[in-house]
Amino acid sequence: MVLTIIYLIGMFTLLVAAHEFGHMWMAKRFRMAVEEFAIGVGPILIRLGRDRDGTLYTIRALPLGGFVRIAGMLPEEAQEPGSFASKPLHMRFLTVLAGPLASILFGFILFVLVGLIAGLPSDKTTPRIRFVQPDSPAQKAGLRIGDVVVAVNGEPVATTKQVAKVIRASANKPLQLTLRRNGQTLTVHVTPRLEEVPVGKGRKEKIGLIGVVWQTERKRASVGVVLKQGALLTVHITLGIIDSMRRLLFGQGNIHEVGSVISIVSVTDATARLGFADVVDFAASLSTMLGIVNLLPIPVLDGGYLLIFTVEAIRRRQLSADAMARVQAVGLVIVLALFLTVFSLDIYKWLTGKLIR
Repeated sequence: MVLTIIYLIGMFTLLVAAHEFGHMWMAKRFRMAVEEFAIGVGPILIRLGRDRDGTLYTIRALPLGGFVRIAGMLPEEAQEPGSFASKPLHMRFLTVLAGPLASILFGFILFVLVGLIAGLPSDKTTPRIRFVQPDSPAQKAGLRIGDVVVAVNGEPVATTKQVAKVIRASANKPLQLTLRRNGQTLTVHVTPRLEEVPVGKGRKEKIGLIGVVWQTERKRASVGVVLKQGALLTVHITLGIIDSMRRLLFGQGNIHEVGSVISIVSVTDATARLGFADVVDFAASLSTMLGIVNLLPIPVLDGGYLLIFTVEAIRRRQLSADAMARVQAVGLVIVLALFLTVFSLDIYKWLTGKLIR
C-alpha cells in the first residue's frame, strides 16, 4: 500500500505538471504574463524563486497535481497588457491546446523511456495476468492482475499457449484454474464466454474467452525501433480512447470501462504487483487519456475554451466577461455531474467486486 501511494503521488504530480508545463511553455512563447507554476496544491511550502520573466515556482502542501496561473485567464480579470485575454485569438487557442498536446507527448516520452530502460514487449507471453477486462468472466470469477495460472483442471501448465488452448476450446464450460497470488496458491472457477473473433481474410471463428491480457516478456531494441513503437502505441491508445468515448456517447460502450479516481487507485495498486515498468506504462496511458479527455468541448476543460474560441472566431469578437462567467458556470455544473456519476459508478463497482484489481 505504501508503494502504491508513492506511485499515485508521483503519477498525479508528473502528469499534471507535464500538462500545465505545456500551457506555460506556449504562454511564454507568446509573452503572456505567467504568474506562478506550482507543483502540488494548497498552501505554499517552498518558494523555489522566480525566473527572468517573473514567474514564481512553488511547491505546495498537497502533492497531488499542480497548476499554472496565467494573468487574465479568469473572466473577472482585467485585460492588462501581456495578459491572456489581451492576446490575439490564435495565441489564446494555441496556449490552451498546448496542455492536452503536452500530456499526449509526455505519454509518448514515458513509453520511450520504459522501452529504452526495460525493453519493448515481445511476442512471448507468460501465464501471468497483466489486465482483467471489466465485466468479463475472469473478473466475475475473482481473477486479479498479477495472478499466475499454474494449472487448468488440475493439469499443470507452464506457458500461456497451454492455458489459452484449453480456454479457447471450453466455451460455456466451467474450468478450474489454480493460481499463484502473493506467494499463495488458490483455486477459482471460470466459464469462458463464447465470442466470435476475426482469424484473417474476412473469416471469423467462435472460441471461448475469459477476458484477460497476458503479460509479455520484454526485449531490448534499438533507439529507432523504440521511438517508432512508442509513437505507434501513443497513436493506438489515442484512437482507442476516442473510439471508446464515441461508443459511450452512442450507447454502444461498456459503462464498466469508465472510472474515476477510485479506479485509478485500484489499477495502480494492481499494476504495482507487476513491477515498475508496468506502472510507467500505465502512467503513459493515463497521461494520454488526460490529454484526450481535456479536449472534450465542455467549458472549464481545455476543450471548452477551444470551443469558445471557435465561436469567437465565427462571431469575430470575444465573449464578454459576464458571458464567459456564465458559460464556465454551466461547464462546472456539467463536470461536477459527470464526476459524481462516474464516482458513484466506481462505488457501485467497489461494493459489487467489479473494480479492476
